[in-house]
Amino acid sequence: MSFQSHINSNAPARQAYVIEVGETQAGLVARGADERFFTFISASAAFDRLEGQRFATPVAAELAARQLVSSRRHGAARLAA
Repeated sequence: MSFQSHINSNAPARQAYVIEVGETQAGLVARGADERFFTFISASAAFDRLEGQRFATPVAAELAARQLVSSRRHGAARLAA
């Protein structure tokens, strides 16, 4: 029996997408074919607050990452004022 005969060609595929904010890789979202939501996996400490959060779409995860960056910028601006 060859190795290839053990591979199930009908196995559900896993989906994964890289999430970027500007030029920064925030992380990625992934889900199995049997999962409804994407789970965020942080690629940078700046996005660790999103680690493990679940999103309906990759676009929703990207929006959350952008909002996180935006809230930090506004917070830093308030501290500087």
